[in-house]
Amino acid sequence: MTAQAYLDRIQTINQGSFYTPDSITRLVYQMLLNAKIDIKDYVLLDSSCGYGSFLEIPQSFLNRQFTQIIGADIDKQALQKAQKIFKDYAIAPLFLHTNSLQNVSREKFNILESSKLIIVGNPPYNDKTSIVQNHLKSTDSNPVDSHLKARDIGISFLRSFDILKADYICVLHPLSYLIKESNFKSLKNFIKHYHLLDSTIISSQIFCPKSLGFFPIVIALYERDNQGMDFDFICNFSFKTREDKSFRLNDFDFIAQYIDKYPNKKRVDSKHKVAMFYTLRDINALKRSKTFMTKENSNTIYITQDKYSLYCYVDVFKQIIKHIPYYLGNCDILIDFKKFQALESAFIKASESKNLSEDIMQYFKDLLGAHYMRIERLEKGIYPN
Repeated sequence: MTAQAYLDRIQTINQGSFYTPDSITRLVYQMLLNAKIDIKDYVLLDSSCGYGSFLEIPQSFLNRQFTQIIGADIDKQALQKAQKIFKDYAIAPLFLHTNSLQNVSREKFNILESSKLIIVGNPPYNDKTSIVQNHLKSTDSNPVDSHLKARDIGISFLRSFDILKADYICVLHPLSYLIKESNFKSLKNFIKHYHLLDSTIISSQIFCPKSLGFFPIVIALYERDNQGMDFDFICNFSFKTREDKSFRLNDFDFIAQYIDKYPNKKRVDSKHKVAMFYTLRDINALKRSKTFMTKENSNTIYITQDKYSLYCYVDVFKQIIKHIPYYLGNCDILIDFKKFQALESAFIKASESKNLSEDIMQYFKDLLGAHYMRIERLEKGIYPN
């Protein structure tokens, strides 16, 4: 997936305008095929269709045509190119130039209320509160219905799919929408009406090969029902990756149970601090951020003596972070607390000396198990298998 050619870097970041390679669209249709959905009874919609990558139906589906295919996008130039691509097709999609997050309704997309609906695509995402590329992100945006507004436009799109009452949804979005509880809850009515049927995690490297860091994107298949899903469902869901790995959040323990991850100055008296640490978010953020600090700022965590060894653990974790695969990048820092306690003094020593003993390295190999990435494989760009 490459950025639209006529968009500059700032436009690409603000619009989230990246377009999807055929290999990924085939994965979406394979999920629909695996779910044994009889598509001939359904309307197909991509409400952020770009060049129409998701509207080109694979050969395996040609004997079971959708009743109607619709592509919509706010990007007029992309739609013009899509129309040229599909102009010789026997059944060309209906293309609509519109803001898909404003005045959302089935009528807007020429879809009957009685029609069965499948939504596919790669909706844009752009977290305006993220520090990554924040200096390039505009605070202005195209109008969005008030009940759809969210800090990330991708979450707004998922909310809009609920308004359209799609029967099935198979789209790409950051894995963090599901595995970070605050993001999951911000999906609001979407999680009340949909549950996750299937998933495949891919790397953002596919879309931004020159990026300084890669994060997990999930191809997610959702089905509408009356029960929805809660965060416990997500914690027990087995996420599959394109590299034939799988994991559940409940496979791991996380550091948030044991330390403060965010500034705690209102609760911890500065007289009791023995050190200071930078705000913690997830594994990917730890790659970019400081650990122990000498100068205080708004991101400072005060460390008391009883928690010092745990922050040493995080500092050491940062040193081995290259061994952690991209698909765990949006997780909190992993820990095996009992094994940590047995090596507590070793972690303090490793943090202070920056030398990792064999015991420390073995700890992380055991912690990550099949997910531990060996350096020789990293150099070849090969993920664990």
